[in-house]
Parts: sequence; structure tokens; C-alpha cells
Amino acid sequence: MPTKTTSRVQALVRHALEEQDARGHQGELPDGKVTLRLQATDFYWLSQLAELMDASRTRAASQLLSAAIRDAAQTAGLPTKGEAFQTAFQAFLAQEFPHETSPPADT
Repeated sequence: MPTKTTSRVQALVRHALEEQDARGHQGELPDGKVTLRLQATDFYWLSQLAELMDASRTRAASQLLSAAIRDAAQTAGLPTKGEAFQTAFQAFLAQEFPHETSPPADT
């Protein structure tokens, strides 16, 4: 029987449940800001997931969006590893986060 790979969103939810049990890591996210307007149904699901993840809606939205973006980048075939990615990523960091002294952690 074929095995379905776990998406980053599924992995994030599983990790959140494990974290909730262990009361572990509370690391900070990079300083990137985006304002979103959600439909009522999506806002409801976000609220439910935030409660499940034992996080604020903002933190839950950030983590879920990050996981979805990474899944989409991989699905689109964008380079996510290697020298070409690192070069482009470092240029992006220099432009978008000029005051950062080190790259943000990969969470």
C-alpha cells in the first residue's frame, strides 16, 4: 500500500501537539510582518487551531502560513536548498533585514 508523505502543515500540527505535551520550545520568529484579512470560516479554523496549538492566533497563523509557504515552494519546484538558494536567500536578507546580524533560524 502506498505511503502518503506528511505535509509540513501536518508535521506542524503534530509537533504542536507534542510541544503541548512537553511544554517545550518557545523560540522567536524573524521580524517579517504581513497583514491578512481572513474569511469568517478561515478565522474560525485559525482560532480552533490556535487553541489546539496552545498559541495566540497570531503565532498560530504565522506557523501555519510558514508551513504552507514551504509546501507551496517545494510543490512549485523552487530551489529550497543548495548554493543557488543560499545566495538568493542571503541577498534577500540583506535587502529585507539590513539590521540583522545573523540569518533567522529555520523553524
